[in-house]
Amino acid sequence: MKVEIVTPVGIKYSGDVQGVIAPGESGDLGILPGHQALLSGLRTGVCTVQLGPHNDLPLVVDGGYVHVTGGQTVTITTELCEKAEDIVLDAARKQLDEATAELAQTRDDVETELWKVRKRAADLAETRVRVAATK
Repeated sequence: MKVEIVTPVGIKYSGDVQGVIAPGESGDLGILPGHQALLSGLRTGVCTVQLGPHNDLPLVVDGGYVHVTGGQTVTITTELCEKAEDIVLDAARKQLDEATAELAQTRDDVETELWKVRKRAADLAETRVRVAATK
């Protein structure tokens, strides 16, 4: 199965894989060869590209869409895609602490635009820490 991950700055990953686990808006989506056609929104989270048995590549993705065509092609379009080696763990932990503190300041304003922005920043920072810890 062919997977391509595209961001505004270009293709971040392209290759043949055994499967993909993508962070869908309503839960994780497991995609294997032969999957039915699919178009789904993505949330910020870990996208796991399964390169082979016991050989997974975890990636940070920040929203976007996953499109499955022909049962053999998966295209992920996202704002951001980072590998573990692209992330400095200490910096990611600091960003998580800051984002969590800012989110806590708006806990009474859940569902406001400010809360949504801060929640997305906290989710992204938490995902970066999770992926960086896999190095």
